[in-house]
Amino acid sequence: MTLERALGEARILLCVGSGGVGKTTTAAALGVAAARRGRTTAVLTVDPAQRLKDALGLDALDGAPRRVALEAGAPLDAMLLDVKRTFDVLVAGLAATPEQARRVLENRLYQNLSSTLAGTAEYMAVETVYRLAEEERYELVVVDTPPSRHAVDFLDAPRRLLALLDSRALAILKDPTSILPAAGSRLAHLLLLGVLRGLERFTGLGLVREIGDFVHAIDALTEAFRARVAAVAALLRGRGTQIVLVTTPEPGLAAETEALARALRAIGLSIAGVIVNRALPRALFADPPPGPPPGIPPPLATRLARSFADLKVLADRQARVIAPLLADTDAPVLAEVPLLAPPPASLDELVDLARHLVPDADPPAQATRGHA
Repeated sequence: MTLERALGEARILLCVGSGGVGKTTTAAALGVAAARRGRTTAVLTVDPAQRLKDALGLDALDGAPRRVALEAGAPLDAMLLDVKRTFDVLVAGLAATPEQARRVLENRLYQNLSSTLAGTAEYMAVETVYRLAEEERYELVVVDTPPSRHAVDFLDAPRRLLALLDSRALAILKDPTSILPAAGSRLAHLLLLGVLRGLERFTGLGLVREIGDFVHAIDALTEAFRARVAAVAALLRGRGTQIVLVTTPEPGLAAETEALARALRAIGLSIAGVIVNRALPRALFADPPPGPPPGIPPPLATRLARSFADLKVLADRQARVIAPLLADTDAPVLAEVPLLAPPPASLDELVDLARHLVPDADPPAQATRGHA
């Protein structure tokens, strides 16, 4: 696979990688590249950084799609993951009636858990991707996933949520007396309920009632929720979804990326290709070295030759750092982005970065602008 082909054929492009490798900026630049090639594109990011808003030319970046003002190409929108809003929209969409949705949305336990429950952010990120794909407003959705320590949770969220729906813990919440043995006496059941009600009176909280209301309200949505989660899982593993690994040729980050690739393989996901940021492109330092330009004084020619030799040593060293990752993933290098100055701070600079990732017919701008 080539990056050009992925941008032209994929429905969802997931950018995964460690923190600090330029993943967010790469995702934004890939969105720019796709839109400039005529595909209606959305970029979903978890990074609300001011520099990203500036690079996209936006005054705000939130849960609503924001149009990026590209001079040419198809529409490009950018949006920030909003966990609470996504959960609310999901509940409203799955509920059979407005009353059923209201019972869930107004429950105090739901209001606290919907943005803090472990795994919620990861699943809601995937749910947002699914919703954008289902709406068919966009031909391509480019996703900036969380850093590597959360990326596996993000991509494995549907399976984990299905396991939760079928878990013993949820059954206990529905009926606390189910923890008693099957042969438990009626008196034991009454004693347990008495203890729980006493706890309510002591704390002043309607704990048992609120948990019961929440679980029974959610229970009414369980089958619809289970079907939705299964559909999301199928989307992530479908042919239209491509996973691109973003890394740098730095030993520590490359090793962390290798661990991420192994973890993704363990949950049945494969890498379509690798983007190497801050690299010395190997093709520029192939043997034999170029001769000096005409008219260069011999001392300067000697210094240029020595500098070229030093850079070739560094390029070879970087290639050795990346080699184990490429062998482990059995994935091609899709692009090598050179080490540039500061990160892109404007849309024009983001377009320049997009040209490094997927060159236009015209040569890319000089490497004077930045990448994260």
